[in-house]
Amino acid sequence: MTVRVIAIVIAVLLQLSTLSLDAQITPQALTNPSPQTKLRLTKALDEYRAKGDLAGESSTLLQLGIVEASLGNLDEARSGLVEAAEKMRSQNDLLGAWMAHLLLCQVEAGSGRVGEAIRHAEKAVALLDEVKASTAPINLKTLTAFSSPVGFSPQMLKDLDGPTASVMKPILLQSSLEPLTHDMYGNVLALGGKFEKAEKELQAAAAGSAFSRGLYDFSIEGHFGDLRFLQKNYDEARAHYMKALNASPKMAMFAAVSPQIKAGIYERLARLETITNHPEEAKRWSEKAQELGRNRPESR
Repeated sequence: MTVRVIAIVIAVLLQLSTLSLDAQITPQALTNPSPQTKLRLTKALDEYRAKGDLAGESSTLLQLGIVEASLGNLDEARSGLVEAAEKMRSQNDLLGAWMAHLLLCQVEAGSGRVGEAIRHAEKAVALLDEVKASTAPINLKTLTAFSSPVGFSPQMLKDLDGPTASVMKPILLQSSLEPLTHDMYGNVLALGGKFEKAEKELQAAAAGSAFSRGLYDFSIEGHFGDLRFLQKNYDEARAHYMKALNASPKMAMFAAVSPQIKAGIYERLARLETITNHPEEAKRWSEKAQELGRNRPESR
């Protein structure tokens, strides 16, 4: 379950991108990696370090952290992502550091270290606040390495570094970065029992979802369902999980994780129906999750 959640978060982040780095690692390889993917990235990292290419090194550390998380190696993922965040911050690559901290948030949540997860989510929020407050052009090192954002033309990235940057920057923030950050922050706050703050963050995520044409609704509604479940408001939890399920087809472009998204929602519904003493419904949802698990593609 932990690896699945992390894979889904990675896929959401990759909604921003189709990866195109020297290591030639595709988004599919990041969300469904093999040990060979790790070896290729490790070799690329050594090459970047030998050349003194700090930008290449930090981007590859980010990718390597993603792969380790997808493989379930959470300690290794944590180490790589922390180093990536530090190196990106040192290069004033605020969005690269934001991405690393958001991934660290999920790694720590998956490790049961909710306090650390909240700390990394707060750092991600602070980095976005810094981006918003700055009048300097956005450092696009990581977002151009993770190029061709979904919903944005390549021209938009150029515009973010040009005379129209003041117009384009709020669009990028409102349509993708802010809803995603509020959503992840709200989720870990709920896990930490901070229900009132979690509610505010998820409401902020939902408000921003309109700018992304509902792209993240499956995640936001799922986390609202989790919050209601923790609050023992099971009817509302069920309603939110069904909304999440109905929104999940918007992630169909990511074939490697779209079934995982549905399987995760099915499992939450099965848990809910078990708690509420509806065994037949619980069995039905559980069987749906198992069927998707059997049909999951093999790692590359």
